Amino acid sequence: MRAIAAAIAVVALLAGCGHGRQNVRGDLPDPRTAVQPELQVVERYVYVPVPAHLTRPEPVAEGSLAECPIVARKRRAALERANARFREIATIQGTEVEP
Repeated sequence: MRAIAAAIAVVALLAGCGHGRQNVRGDLPDPRTAVQPELQVVERYVYVPVPAHLTRPEPVAEGSLAECPIVARKRRAALERANARFREIATIQGTEVEP
């Protein structure tokens, strides 16, 4: 029984094998006329890393209603520090980096 199964498997495998190009579709190009490779240019963008000291979060000033002027001054100072960091990031942002 195993011999018959093996014979059927061999026949099935050999049935798919062709000799030469007789069983190949006619619209396929000849493998000897392969296209020559061409150089392709790929642009690669590398982004400038932003230093960690420019991305740290600012503390949020909070307080009671009686401390409103003090809290407002602290919040304004935090906004000015953040805007200064944003300006520094903007100067870094357009520069090129060598990969």
